[in-house]
Amino acid sequence: MEIAKYIGQFILKNNFCYIHGLGNLELVKRPAINDGKSLQGPTYEVILTAGGSIDDSFANFIATNEQISISKAANGLRDFSMQSRKDMQEGKEVALPGLGKLLEQNGKVKFITDAHFNFSPAGMPSLKNSRQVEEQKTATTHKPTYPAPAKANSVNWSMVIIAGIIVVLLAGGGIGYYFYNKPAETNVAPVPVVVDTVVSAPVPVIADTLAKPTDTVKAAPPAIDTLAVMPYRVVLGRFIAREKAEKRFRQLKVNGNKVDLITQDSLNFILLTTVNARMVDTTHMKDSLRKLFGYNNLSIYKE
Repeated sequence: MEIAKYIGQFILKNNFCYIHGLGNLELVKRPAINDGKSLQGPTYEVILTAGGSIDDSFANFIATNEQISISKAANGLRDFSMQSRKDMQEGKEVALPGLGKLLEQNGKVKFITDAHFNFSPAGMPSLKNSRQVEEQKTATTHKPTYPAPAKANSVNWSMVIIAGIIVVLLAGGGIGYYFYNKPAETNVAPVPVVVDTVVSAPVPVIADTLAKPTDTVKAAPPAIDTLAVMPYRVVLGRFIAREKAEKRFRQLKVNGNKVDLITQDSLNFILLTTVNARMVDTTHMKDSLRKLFGYNNLSIYKE
């Protein structure tokens, strides 16, 4: 599979491409420049940075185009990274078609953009009104008609009659309400007076307001920021023989990986690497590293 060709396609689509062991290629925009005589438009170039997002999106992109499994695509990407490092250590250049080339200077990987590289972002499509909206604009609007205003000195007898009827109805309703609610005259018997014994109420107990109240609410534990980036030490291998552990350690160092070899005792040797990730991304991080290094028992190291 042509990994170099897919690198260019992935960058133009996503503006970045992370290659484990080589670095992160990013498509950046340079602002326009005014040299005093003319205004030069903005340009785009590809740069190489040491950090990057460790995920399997590029391997998934290769697997989709090649119609193969993601693990096979990840293995092919790892072989490409190892071969590229080996070629650059021998003084060779790794060409990326349409983008530029990778080379090694003073032990560091550098990227040189092709002089003929030219990238123009996709334009934004303009919105066109639908035919129904255009027909509504051209349709003739309805103009309502209003009756001619009455003369200023004329009398509107219909309104006078209606007002008189309303006054008569209100007056009749008020008279009926008065007679309906008028109290009838009845002989009211005197209310007997009942002598009640006075019972003294008990003296209320006054609470001691000077006593310090007891705080029964437990303090809530401090909130954990799951979006903060934290360093994690990840186990890449456990060995019971020092020779196998040192052999695997040298292989990973040659490929550009930053690993540590810890000796717990004469029968326990552990290979570790440090990865910066968010707490919510640890599961995704372990899955990606497990596919990349081919170690199924990968876990976060706890001292």
